[in-house]
Amino acid sequence: MSADADVVIAGCGPVGAVLAALLGDRGVRVDVVDPAPDARSGSHPHPRAAVLDWHAQRILRRIAGLDGWDEWATPLRRSQLLGPDRRPRVTLRLPAGVPGGVMLDQPRLERALRERLARMPTVRLHAGRSVTALDQSGDLVTVTLDDGSALTASWLVGCDGASSTVRGLIGASYDGVSYPEPWLVVDARTDEPGDDEATFSYVLDATRPMVTFARPGVRRWEWMLLPGEDPAGLVTRVDELVTPWVDPATLRVERATVFTFHARSASAWRRGRVLLAGDAAHSMPPFTAQGLASGLRDVATLSWLLVDTPDGVDRYERERRPAVAAATRTALRAGRVMLGRNRLAAAAVRGFARTARLLPGLDARAARAAAAPERLPDGTRQLPDAPLVVDGRRTTLDALLGNRWGVLRGGTDTLDPATRAWLTARGAVFAEVDGWPGGHTTIVRPDRFVAAAVPLP
Repeated sequence: MSADADVVIAGCGPVGAVLAALLGDRGVRVDVVDPAPDARSGSHPHPRAAVLDWHAQRILRRIAGLDGWDEWATPLRRSQLLGPDRRPRVTLRLPAGVPGGVMLDQPRLERALRERLARMPTVRLHAGRSVTALDQSGDLVTVTLDDGSALTASWLVGCDGASSTVRGLIGASYDGVSYPEPWLVVDARTDEPGDDEATFSYVLDATRPMVTFARPGVRRWEWMLLPGEDPAGLVTRVDELVTPWVDPATLRVERATVFTFHARSASAWRRGRVLLAGDAAHSMPPFTAQGLASGLRDVATLSWLLVDTPDGVDRYERERRPAVAAATRTALRAGRVMLGRNRLAAAAVRGFARTARLLPGLDARAARAAAAPERLPDGTRQLPDAPLVVDGRRTTLDALLGNRWGVLRGGTDTLDPATRAWLTARGAVFAEVDGWPGGHTTIVRPDRFVAAAVPLP
């Protein structure tokens, strides 16, 4: 029995859409199922990402033809720690030319991703449809949709969010904790002139911890609800809450909703030929802006494993689960330190901030830390998007490789014939790079990590 697709993806949020785009770019047949009829379907009830780090942007740049960067990504050049009086205690500015995060308009990114998928001949989007059942038999997964139709594929990937239907269908639990304090998030647009710089700020106020974001024409605030406060009542007080920051009459509030943060992970990220990614596999508090970024890292890894080493797909969870656990711990620590309600602790953080701003070169240190190459739990390193000279032409690593494997050498080719054949069959880029370190050959995975060993058939 032939399958309808190579991969079915449940969920066309940014994680599912990026996975579909990375697979579609490699010619994989993909069916994407999403309950929303289109990317403009109403206000999303859950938190949306506000910041995307440099490493996650590199994943998006692997999608050739993804349009509208200027519409959905505003460079984030400044971040702050503010006191209760809203005065800056520490301000960090990224030096010009240093890669950094962006303030993200997630709905516009989702529309751009769907538009890109629509132009991919091997990707089909089943909009307005949901997964209701699945069955695994041999090397096929049969996915039943809510209209009674069915899709068959070699793999099913659940990218359907924290309340994942796919996770429930494979019997995986969602272990961890939920924060006892709900938060109010307000997204608004304004025509009032303001600072031209996008800014992200923690407010060190033990009375009511909060986070605020600003970019030209857009504002976002997140306030912790206090014990005993009625969520519905706080939503009606938006004008009162934003008044210290802006004239509420100048705002067009697009969303005001209360949500709860979670730190959870699925008990299993794979059952047979069904896998989980993004919030379906894990969720974390947003205090370090790594929720969506972690999901994009998931599919950056999963996309090449499904195409190139399907027999080794267990590597996905081995690599990603420890990394997600570490990111979650960091987010939890940041939340406790920056947004706790203990007055003595908040005063201590403000005191530390006053000292930190006196340190020489603080901006440059922060910039280096933000752009530093990542490492996998086993120590495998990721290559930075460094400038290269190939055949006398200046380029960068990411521009050279796109969404492909890379074989970079600075001299003699040391590849054995079997490895060369394996890489050639997968469309790898072979390049002799001027001054490549040590004159040796380096094999680079599509997610830019150095391949310690190339898995062969």
